[in-house]
Amino acid sequence: MGRIHLARLGSAVAVGMLVAGAFTAPALAATGTVQGVFTTSTGTPIAGAGVTAYSGEGDWLKDTMTNSAGSYRLTGVTAGGVQLQFNNNGLEHWSPGVTDQEHATTYTLAAGGTLTVDERQPATGTIAGHFSDAGGEPVPYANVTVSGVDSPAWLYGSADDQGAYSIEALPGTYKVTFKWDSAQQWAVQAATEDAATTFTVTAGQTTTVDDHKLPTGTVGGHLSASDGSPLAFTSVTLRRGGDQVGWASTDEEGNYSLGEALAGDGYTVSYSVDGGPDIYVPGTADPAKARKFTVVAGQRSTVDDTRPVPATVHGTLTDGDGSPKAGYPVTVALASNDNWIQLNATTGADGTWTVHDVVPGDYRVSFARPDGGRTQWAYGKSSEETATVIAVPGGGDIKVDDTWLPGATLVVNAVDATTGAPVGDYCVWVTSFGDGSGCATTGNTVTITDLPGGTYQMSATPGEGSYYLPTGYQPVTLTPGETTTATIKLALGGKVSFTVTDRASGAAVNRTCAVFKVLGHGGLGDGYGNCTDATGKATSAHMAAGTYEMYAVAPTGYGDQWVGKTGGTGDQKAAARIKVVPGKTVRAPAVRLDRAGTITGLVTDAVGRPLAGANVAWSAWGDAGPGWDTDTDTQGRYTITDLGPYAWPLLFGVSGYPRQWSGQVGNRHQAETVTVVASGTTTYDFTPVAGSTLKGTVTAPAGANWRIHAFNAATGDQMGVFDSYGAGPGGTYEMKVIGGQQVKIDWSWYIGDGDHHGWYDNATDIDTATKVGIPANGGTKRLNLTLS
Repeated sequence: MGRIHLARLGSAVAVGMLVAGAFTAPALAATGTVQGVFTTSTGTPIAGAGVTAYSGEGDWLKDTMTNSAGSYRLTGVTAGGVQLQFNNNGLEHWSPGVTDQEHATTYTLAAGGTLTVDERQPATGTIAGHFSDAGGEPVPYANVTVSGVDSPAWLYGSADDQGAYSIEALPGTYKVTFKWDSAQQWAVQAATEDAATTFTVTAGQTTTVDDHKLPTGTVGGHLSASDGSPLAFTSVTLRRGGDQVGWASTDEEGNYSLGEALAGDGYTVSYSVDGGPDIYVPGTADPAKARKFTVVAGQRSTVDDTRPVPATVHGTLTDGDGSPKAGYPVTVALASNDNWIQLNATTGADGTWTVHDVVPGDYRVSFARPDGGRTQWAYGKSSEETATVIAVPGGGDIKVDDTWLPGATLVVNAVDATTGAPVGDYCVWVTSFGDGSGCATTGNTVTITDLPGGTYQMSATPGEGSYYLPTGYQPVTLTPGETTTATIKLALGGKVSFTVTDRASGAAVNRTCAVFKVLGHGGLGDGYGNCTDATGKATSAHMAAGTYEMYAVAPTGYGDQWVGKTGGTGDQKAAARIKVVPGKTVRAPAVRLDRAGTITGLVTDAVGRPLAGANVAWSAWGDAGPGWDTDTDTQGRYTITDLGPYAWPLLFGVSGYPRQWSGQVGNRHQAETVTVVASGTTTYDFTPVAGSTLKGTVTAPAGANWRIHAFNAATGDQMGVFDSYGAGPGGTYEMKVIGGQQVKIDWSWYIGDGDHHGWYDNATDIDTATKVGIPANGGTKRLNLTLS
């Protein structure tokens, strides 16, 4: 598996790099050449195929096309780890012959060197069949799309005059779509992708997929201009729900035909004149007000419309004393988010403005400062949500006058959260519309002027050189024309410096990044912190005082490690304890990197069948998604190449089974470990077990969407999750959890934009939450939860 490309946390270092770059030209990266020949599985050269080189971290490097002999050559490729992707007319794979980047080989390109990679396209199979009407007659020239299920792929073809089609595909699983006129269906006899059949393609074999049309009707009509003349050569769109399903254009007489469409309800028709905004039948800009009609099998649905007479919206913007506000941008925007219409004007010297050619609908009108700062909405509102929705009828003449509100002023004083002493070198952000920010250049006070009125959230971020920590959000209420003074309390944190070398040679290692974790608080997050420079040195961003363990994210060729006192380890519990103290930079133990090794194996069920798409991780990721993991291929095989030569626990997530660590346990510290060999391969096969069940009833506020998690009580690793959409009558839930562990339960619920969070039983965090014992595998634990 190639190195996973994770987001780097913190922007202060990036800003520093930009400033430095303004004075010193960066050194050019060393490069080399990648070349080779691309052939079919039988050795025939493939011409005109795309070849793309990526770094070991997943960054695009170079791309080219193969020539008539199948040869390719990429020059100026950045030296280091290189992965290669080949695309033969949609047949896309990674070298050597794998369908996803995670399983691709990372080749090493030496500076000034030449890397030769001759690639054979994996043997292909074929999806072929016939598409006919309900009576068995062929449907000629239908568009056919074969889309990948387990791996991304989009392969296109069309039926011939006898309704026959044939599309070459790499081995894998696929769904087949047929598209004609304004109709689209999935094989077999499915109107939606979710209901479609999944087909397996095997190398050297043909998978037959025949289908016939679902019931259809036809759609057409006539469009007229507002004066009754034909609306000629106008674009027409047929939609069903939020999907565009058909397109046409009117002829010189204003007639149009969208051809066949699947029988059913929920259709709308819109049209656009000369590239203008969509007008929905009957004559409205708002999709929610469009007429919905039903396509009846075997019948024609006639949808006519007359273009509405456009309206005019105009008004005057004045100051509080009645004087005109000149040069202010004005926006008249459709209130609906489903059809983007935005018309613009600028106030004149007398404060007046006018917008013509407004399609009937509901609109909001906003005004902005000429410098792009504060914005307000009619009438006298500081947010779009509180703005007046103004109905604009066809042919209407709508007047919208408004008075420009005075801005609010916010004065922020920052103090030490413990001593109350003034703190400087920080910036404040306010979540108001527009630029609500300012920085303390001298002293501890930030003044931000011309803010909109209302209640917002504000936060503070200290400078990169500060030991103080960024704050969370705190509410602040601003009143137009008045000054609000607020105090922000900053907690003093610390930093960690570290040095990274090659264990064997002692040479400094660049681009090694740090993640700091607290034991018992779960797995690694989705990102990492500051990274070493060419000297192998780096210092972390400020962090809260406490005891941490350091995870080193190694560059390509080296293996990741938890940093121990004298070397790496695969066990967080065995890692060195790093005590961060307020106002100081402490030194981490020396980070000595070893060469990476490989773990590979099969994930199968109890009878030996491979489990494709199983997630295999070396850290317990949370709701943000995997970041330290790989997935099994169609044969149930996984490969991990990121880890150093130590004993590692592995976490398996398989559909239909609870999450479980190697050894089929829930506590990472009790897991069976897999020892990685530097530059070698270790095999570890795994079969998941069914685990136990945590079940009960969740009582939540009416209308709330909710989610509950189960975390291992010892490690804080997320081991189970259940969402409200899967709940039974009365809020019943059943969560699969591996048996023989203690867990802690948290919950979240949401209504609109508001969210609430808590822990069982009436706790505020994981440290104080109540432990819940899960019986041995096969058992059931009942637990009712009330979310408040």
